[in-house]
Order: sequence, then C-alpha cells, then structure tokens
Amino acid sequence: MKDTIKEYLADQYEAYVKDLETLTNIDSGNGDLQGTEAANKFVAEKMQELGAVTEFRYNDRACHLISRLKGSGKLSILLVAHVDTVFNRGEAAKRPFKVDENGFAWGPGVGDDKATVVEVIYGLKALLKAGFSDFKEIIYYTNGEEEGGSPTAEAIVAELSQQADFAVIMDVARPNWGIVTQRKGNAKYKIQVTGIGGHHGNASQHCANAIHQLAYTITELHKLASPMPGDPADFTAKALADRGIVDSGQFIPQNTVNVGVIGSTNDKISVIPGDAYCEVNVRCFSVAEQERLDREIKALADKTVVAGTKVEITGGIVTGPMEKTPQVQKMVDVYSRIVRDEFGGNVTEWVAGGLTDGNRTAKYIPTLDALGVENYDEHTDHESVDLKTAVPRTTAFALTLAELTKIF
Repeated sequence: MKDTIKEYLADQYEAYVKDLETLTNIDSGNGDLQGTEAANKFVAEKMQELGAVTEFRYNDRACHLISRLKGSGKLSILLVAHVDTVFNRGEAAKRPFKVDENGFAWGPGVGDDKATVVEVIYGLKALLKAGFSDFKEIIYYTNGEEEGGSPTAEAIVAELSQQADFAVIMDVARPNWGIVTQRKGNAKYKIQVTGIGGHHGNASQHCANAIHQLAYTITELHKLASPMPGDPADFTAKALADRGIVDSGQFIPQNTVNVGVIGSTNDKISVIPGDAYCEVNVRCFSVAEQERLDREIKALADKTVVAGTKVEITGGIVTGPMEKTPQVQKMVDVYSRIVRDEFGGNVTEWVAGGLTDGNRTAKYIPTLDALGVENYDEHTDHESVDLKTAVPRTTAFALTLAELTKIF
C-alpha cells in the first residue's frame, strides 16, 4: 500500500497543480456566499468522484460542505480544512494563480488554505487507489467561514467532532515538516467601573474616580499573566534568526493578558470620570489554567481600592485550548515516524497562540493540526506555497491516516 500511495501521488502532481489553479482562481473571501459556494461545489465534485456523499449547509454569509466516505473499519476520522480567504472579490483577477521558476505557487489564498484543501482530496484518492478501507467513515468538512468564525461553523465542527474518533486539521503547515500540537484557548472579558463624577477642583472629596479604579484592576489583571521572556527586540523573527534560533513558538508565554480596548465617556481633565471600561483578551494553553484564570479574573470585581466605585466583570471562556494529550502524542509519534522513515525528515512540534478549528475539535476528540502543504506570508498579497512540499506532505498525510486507524 505504501508504495502505491507514493507512486500515485508522484504521478498526480501535475493534476494536483491544475486543480489548485482552478480553486485559487475562484474568489471565495470570508463573507462571500457566492464565492464560497463556487469553491465548495468544486470540492464536492471531486469528492463525489471518490464516492463521497456530500451535503451543503448555508447561512447568509457562506456555504459549508460536509463530505462523507464510507469504509469497512471501526473508526471515524474527521478532516477539517477551509475554502474561504481574507481577500475581496476581484483579487483573483488582479493576481491569478501562477507558478514561478523555484516551484512556488502564488495567488490569493493559495496556501491558506487552498493548497491544503486539494491536498486532502489527493491524499484520499491515493488511499482509495491503494485499497485502503479500514475506516468506518471519513468526514471531510470544508469550512466556508474559518477566517472570521461564525456560530454556523462552530456548530458544524461540534456536531461532526462528536461523530468521529479523532481529528486532523488540514490548515497551513509550518516550515520544514512543522506541525502544531498545542494551541491556546481564548477568553474575552469586559470590565466596567462605575464611579461618582464631578468637578475635580470643587467636588473631588465626594467623587470617586472610575479610571483610577480601572487602572488598579488592570494592574491586578496583569499579575495573572506569565512574564514575558525579555526585551521584545530580542524575539522578532530576524533577531531569532540572527542568533541561529529556529522559532517554533517556544517563546510564547504560557498565559497572556491583553487589554486591547479602554475608554470612558469623560473627555475633560477637569472632570472626575464617573465611568470607565476596558475589554480584555486572555489566552493560555491548558483547560485547567483557563478555568483558574476565569475564576480569578471574575474575583477582581470584589477588589476595589477607590471608595465609591463599583466593578462589574462580564464575559468568560470563548474557546478552549488544543491540548497535547497522551492520545495526541500517539498521533504525533506516528506522523514523526513516517516522515523520518519515508523522507528522512524531522518533525518540529510548534505551539501557537492563534486559534483554528483544532481548538474546537479538541474539546471532544484527539486532534493533530497543520498537516497541510507548506506556505509563506498568508493573508498578504505575496502569499505563496512551496509546491515541492506538496507530494511529500500529501504522502505523509495519507500514510498517517492509514496508521492512525490502527492505534485508537
């Protein structure tokens, strides 16, 4: 089976590039219902050719596709990728798909996530070509709203996760066989302080400064965060490269707290503000830590130092982390062994502070992330994908799926 898969994918390289060109030249920006429908209809046609049953789901902003392949085994596998991009309609006409002399492909969304969307199709083609059927069901969800998120997409991921035994998130890959094994969870809070406003010169003795209290609360809030590793200038991509350090997310602090928005209705320095607020984003790598921080943040509502003020804290945990559990470690070990044995490569495990659908699948089932084709500078007008990684990455993905059905 292994040789059949490797030979088939090598032979299908030109067909892969042609399909990637077709998909990249479809404008399918986040929020573009017509575009995401066109992209997912292309995917559906390819999946139907493999014998999959396809289902479209819609809201007023996007088209979502669920493709199901039936096998003869016991385990169900969830694969997740996305067809939406961050680019507006017309972008594909301005800079259509092209391949340069170095084997890099260019175009809007070419790497995030269209090269990987097509990778899944060819990986499944290779598995079926090799006679692989040791699965109960392979569910392939191509999200139409990954870039912006939506209740529709989150509900679909939750639904499908509970129908599967493990998930592989087919999002953009890190360089040099990099994958993502941990992602931070996300929590959001709004802190509102009510004080007593009045004239600073004549009434300060019977007023209560809401901004003063908010400053104290923010100070206490930041005491909950992990310390930063040092001078920010020492941790830029260039600074790390200059020191010969390969960045795999290892310097991301365990817990981060960001007060991103702050304000008050008061706009005069001679007036004591009677109100103030801030909006806060909190991220961390473990469920237990996320729950601890949630409790301690909400407890700050009872800690006032400015008499006459009241603190109200709303919000909470939005999305859980993608943790590296013992089951995830088994998945990592399988992928690493295949990469080493078949390609002589060494897998680098990345950690990430950003969220993907992997955060949502991980709530229910073991999840491995970022097994896509390697790309660079996503979300920019110079996004590219290294086509030299397409066949090796697709081969490793396909062989990993086959092996994972044996270990769970």
